[in-house]
Amino acid sequence: MKEQLCSLAYFSRNAIHGSAAEMSAEIEAILATARRNNARHGVTGALLFSDGCFAQVLEGARDDVETVFETIQCDPRHKDVTIMHLHPVEQRSFGAWSMAFGGIDGVSVDPRINADGMGPVEGILTVQAGTNLLAALRSVVRRDDLARRDELGTEGQKPL
Repeated sequence: MKEQLCSLAYFSRNAIHGSAAEMSAEIEAILATARRNNARHGVTGALLFSDGCFAQVLEGARDDVETVFETIQCDPRHKDVTIMHLHPVEQRSFGAWSMAFGGIDGVSVDPRINADGMGPVEGILTVQAGTNLLAALRSVVRRDDLARRDELGTEGQKPL
């Protein structure tokens, strides 16, 4: 029997110190490790780093997602790790990536604003906040994917 997929979204505060170049190098190291470990565990997802915070969605079998997430919680580069959602899903949103990345470009995710942009939600741990994060990550990944396609001149690739 096929194991149920789940999605876990969290945010954390950056605990990396140093210059912009040192921070960029450290984030590249995080991505390299995440891509290697996630592929080994069958986990996919997306990471956004902006305004001193990480926001990430992990997808896969629950045991595998929890194993990967446990390493993140123990990573000294993250502090104040907060789960935004953990629930079953029918399909992966980031199935093409062991870890997609939305770069250091000032894109902000304000989890206090609901999906229609009209006002605050009840709190950071609500499902709506997790949904907003997922929508923001999808938007960033889609934008970056389209930019790469334009740079490479590749067409006909499956959209997100």
